[in-house]
Amino acid sequence: MSQQQPTKSKWAILITVLIMTFMVCLDSSIVTVALPVMQKRLGAGDEIQWVSSVYLIATCVVLLPFGRLGDRFGKVFIFQAGVVGFTIGSLLCGIAQTLPVLIAARIVQGVGCALAMANNMGIITEAFPAHERGRAMGLLSSFVALGMMVGPVLGGVIVSRWPWEWIFLINVPVGIASYFVGRAVLPRSERQKEPLEKTSLLDAIRLCFEREAFRLNFATMFIVFMGIGASELLLPFYFQDAHGFGPDMAGLLFLALPVANALIGPLSGAISDRIGCEVPTLVGLVVYIVGLLAVGTLDDSSSIPTILLLVGLMSTGTAIFQSPNNALFMNSAPPRALGVAGSMGGLARYLGLAIGIWGGSELLYGRMSAEMGTPVTSLIPGRPDIFLAGFTFVFHVLAILISLACVLTALRWFRKRQERAGRKRQAEAA
Repeated sequence: MSQQQPTKSKWAILITVLIMTFMVCLDSSIVTVALPVMQKRLGAGDEIQWVSSVYLIATCVVLLPFGRLGDRFGKVFIFQAGVVGFTIGSLLCGIAQTLPVLIAARIVQGVGCALAMANNMGIITEAFPAHERGRAMGLLSSFVALGMMVGPVLGGVIVSRWPWEWIFLINVPVGIASYFVGRAVLPRSERQKEPLEKTSLLDAIRLCFEREAFRLNFATMFIVFMGIGASELLLPFYFQDAHGFGPDMAGLLFLALPVANALIGPLSGAISDRIGCEVPTLVGLVVYIVGLLAVGTLDDSSSIPTILLLVGLMSTGTAIFQSPNNALFMNSAPPRALGVAGSMGGLARYLGLAIGIWGGSELLYGRMSAEMGTPVTSLIPGRPDIFLAGFTFVFHVLAILISLACVLTALRWFRKRQERAGRKRQAEAA
């Protein structure tokens, strides 16, 4: 293959991967705004949260093995298998009529998501030369964040006009188109010539976690996405059940999240290229903590401008944090384990979201039960004060949790400063 061919096709490869990445990330969050509607239509209680969390859990369970299979059988082959699996899962979700069937279909979707997400970074890495990879990876990170943030907006528009099943059925034509475009654009898969046993999955994971910086970066990313998962679960219930907005208005209010990411994320990445990544990640976490505490003050009389301002402040914190943190995460991985490191970044995101959704639900209903003096497993009509007590409690807990990530980030920054000072003293002594 000539050198010119990949230069002409690399952007087409990137766009193809970005479209599928956006779709699977969008689907991990699109159901959040539809959960109140689905809860009523399916006659469910607090078990409705499994519609969101089981998708993320299924993705987490198989993400690392599928990343390794991509090295063995070809990243494009496994990625395309993910497109097919995700599309079939979406169809099954759209025709499900009971909660157990819907949960089972979401597992199929999650496995398809893992097949694709475990190999998207590898495909992009092979398509782009080293000096252009940073920009390509930055676009990938932006599409991951935008997919997660745009999902609730699109979900609100859909469920306000059509049955909730359409939040899944809309994926079917997009998935079919993505598969055939991928067949035409993506490079042919080639099996790895070296034996897989030379660096097994467990060996690659061990190599990553032997590095202290990698452990700190993984833990920080995991904690932040726990906060994102919990907050995205609670906000639709606040908008619709506590404040009384319809699903369409709830979706529009979520625009504060993707707008903040679209405006702040690229700016944060550009600044971190100039001054380093440690300070922007720390600033982002501080802003995120302030935003969580501010959102926790919202009540059933808060104005729309106030809601947009406080939710936007919270999202600004994560937007400042994510771009430089992704760079730090991949830079801290061993060069011969970059593929597995990319999969582990996805694992930190999806596992954090899943645990955040589960934990947010448990904290919310636990606090509501304490307020009522009796077990509560769903929202209580006519008692927004009970929900708001749980809502505020959860956001206070999240602020404490993100403070832990802030401490880890400060520790990482302090260690790096010590290392630089040590190298400087050695250079001066020499």
